[in-house]
Amino acid sequence: MKVIPSSAFLKEFTVYAEQAVDENEVLIIQRANGKNLVLMSMDKYNEYNRELFLLKKKDEADGSEKSEK
Repeated sequence: MKVIPSSAFLKEFTVYAEQAVDENEVLIIQRANGKNLVLMSMDKYNEYNRELFLLKKKDEADGSEKSEK
């Protein structure tokens, strides 16, 4: 995970976009107002969402097992 200033991101958008996609890099874009952003490839985003979904399902299953006991 890299942290880059927004000015560098704006100057070199294509370079950072390629890093996110080709190298599967997650980039934090640091803004002066503190409202930072995250840039990642769609594949990485889908991977994170899939993991979250599976963790939520596991938590729900664990919760229902506990209530049955």
